[in-house]
Amino acid sequence: MNKQLSKKQRYNYFLVNLLSFASIFLLLGLIVFQLVQTSIYQTVDHDLQRLADDQKFLQHQLMKTERLQGNSPQLGKLETPPPNNFQQQVILWSKDGKILNEAELGSRFYDFQNLKLSTENLRTISSVQTKDSNNRSLQFRSITLPVENQDKVAYIQLLVNTDPIKGTVERFKQILIICMVIFGLLSIALSYFLSKWFMKPILISWKKQQEFVENASHELRTPLTIIQAKLEKLFTKPNHTILEESETIALSLDEVQRLSHLTSDLLLLARSDSNSLTLEKESTKINGFLNTVLLPYQELALAEDKEFIIDLGEDHQLFFDKKRIHQLMIILLDNALKYTAPGEKITVFSSIKNNEWLIKISDTGIGIVEDKKSAVFERFYRGEESRNRKTGGYGIGLAIAKWIVEEHRGKIELTDNTPKGTTVIVRFPVK
Repeated sequence: MNKQLSKKQRYNYFLVNLLSFASIFLLLGLIVFQLVQTSIYQTVDHDLQRLADDQKFLQHQLMKTERLQGNSPQLGKLETPPPNNFQQQVILWSKDGKILNEAELGSRFYDFQNLKLSTENLRTISSVQTKDSNNRSLQFRSITLPVENQDKVAYIQLLVNTDPIKGTVERFKQILIICMVIFGLLSIALSYFLSKWFMKPILISWKKQQEFVENASHELRTPLTIIQAKLEKLFTKPNHTILEESETIALSLDEVQRLSHLTSDLLLLARSDSNSLTLEKESTKINGFLNTVLLPYQELALAEDKEFIIDLGEDHQLFFDKKRIHQLMIILLDNALKYTAPGEKITVFSSIKNNEWLIKISDTGIGIVEDKKSAVFERFYRGEESRNRKTGGYGIGLAIAKWIVEEHRGKIELTDNTPKGTTVIVRFPVK
């Protein structure tokens, strides 16, 4: 992936993350602000409604006004809490919109001298705005109630000053805006970090794909070059018979066969990357299956003067993909034979223990150095620096083996054999 495309993709990730975080924080801020504002005003409205439903309180207010005018007997003790004189006020209105309890209001009367009586929304709590004698704007929540059986008082209005609440809400809004700005900056930083984090697997995948193509091209070029050279040699000797050029033809056919195996392995790896391969599991007796795979290799080892020991435990019926496990065993046995000299030993061990199928393939060959044991499962890895073709491999066998094991939810690892050599340990879970 070139730098310009990578930068563009990362920029797109950054914008998507930033817009997502910004939308979430903005929506969350609006919801919190609305909930706080609503809950504060709901408390005020609840107090207003409580006073409006308290008939004793309303009657007390009417009687208090009449007493101030000298028309009412002594008042009794009020059972309900009186309104807060600083925030809650009671105004008595005549039919023509005149305030009747001016004396009781005292100096607060000047705050209401610009207030007009409204009878449109009786018994309904609403917001009221007026201006005091200093032309300052005052905010109230108010409810107006009609009064019956009274000569002078026609309406009683209950008000609660909401200026302190409005100030609190404004301060909360300022704090919320500051928090949103801070979260916005954090969103930018987090979006930048996530854009880099999201790009990592893409870049790794792209790098692996690039390496795969380069290595595959390298491995394909060698047999194709050999085939081309052999065919060109045949053209230089058009009068030779097939028998005379049998060695050249045999080498070409050998390279064609190797090329066919390589393309099959490459196709398998490509399909495994795209998850287009599925396992075809079936119930199989493991000892019979393993003997079918191992006996030909035992004969081959004996022919090469190598000791081949088969140690199979108790037979069990397991559920696995016979074709893939057969391919796995061939890869591991091929490696054991390739890197084992005549007179050395190969041991294959199989057993079921602790709910897992354990397979060990040990050899007394050249072994693998400790720092390269994990690298051998990488594609196209070869222990020899020169990538020589002496062993006839392309460095993708163990990569395929690892994929087969992991598709069966198993594990594969390499350990040192005693006194020398390598042991491949494969574990499959048994359900």
